[in-house]
Amino acid sequence: MNTYFTTFFRKLSILFILLLLPLSAFAQMFSIDDPEQRRDRPLGSLTILSAGWELGDYSYKGTGIDADQRLDFTESIIRLRLDSPGLDVSLAFGGAFTGMNDNSYFNVYGRLLNIFPIKREQGMIIGLPIQITTDLKQVRRNDNDTEFQQSSLIVGSGLYAAMRLNQRFSLIAVATPNFGFSFSQGSLFGGSLFRTDAKTNLLINNFFGQNALSIGYQFDYRVYRVDGDLYDYNYLSHLFTIGIGF
Repeated sequence: MNTYFTTFFRKLSILFILLLLPLSAFAQMFSIDDPEQRRDRPLGSLTILSAGWELGDYSYKGTGIDADQRLDFTESIIRLRLDSPGLDVSLAFGGAFTGMNDNSYFNVYGRLLNIFPIKREQGMIIGLPIQITTDLKQVRRNDNDTEFQQSSLIVGSGLYAAMRLNQRFSLIAVATPNFGFSFSQGSLFGGSLFRTDAKTNLLINNFFGQNALSIGYQFDYRVYRVDGDLYDYNYLSHLFTIGIGF
């Protein structure tokens, strides 16, 4: 692993350390000796581990680059995701094993977030998410050395909602526009990044004993404007996941 990746993962590890802080307004500790208390955990307190299939569309929006230097693709990607009350982490990869013919793809991000409740009723919470995200995206052509490799740091807010539909089903949804900057190896600033993402999880409670089955969907739209128009790419994806909430 080169120095660039080592530095990025060192920064990402800081996010895990910060998870130990009381970042979420909903995060609570529960005794494993009291099953009734675990069964009635508050909305938004679950950690969800999931895997899914993502359809990604990566398209060049600049001018003046030869076709063999462009990294456009519309392909399938595998993504793993961990969503907790104070920290989200995601890892995605694509290549020949996912059906990509010309490119390989890698993405990892960590997001710190805090939900400030603005309305709380029995069975429903509406809140304001405040979040900061660090991200690494790499797209590489298989037949030459052309590569897009950018880290980013973005901040954003939006709307969070958690609803208990009935005793068996719960729904969590969040949508956030984000804005920040993108940079490459050895650079402090390379360009801007606008990102809008939204996700929803339908939870079937007590599906695996006291744990929940999670069925999820995530929409992700990114606009990179980096280094003139050399790396002016848009990324649009739809992710479908299944996992466990505990």
